[in-house]
Amino acid sequence: MIKEQEFVRQLGIQIAQLRKDRKVSQEKLADMVGVRRTYIGFIEQGVRNPSIGNIFRIAKALKVDIKDLF
Repeated sequence: MIKEQEFVRQLGIQIAQLRKDRKVSQEKLADMVGVRRTYIGFIEQGVRNPSIGNIFRIAKALKVDIKDLF
């Protein structure tokens, strides 16, 4: 069974990869989601555990299904 912190870290890695694939900066993604750039950075580093609402907004901003973040 995967531990929560490892899950959060893998989520962050996947978000970062999808963002980079789309050539979107952390700042631009943050603007699209309605959060600060540092928050996106913390998510990508696995430091912050995003709410389901923010996960929804990130997926929408990156134009992917939520399942593609996991």
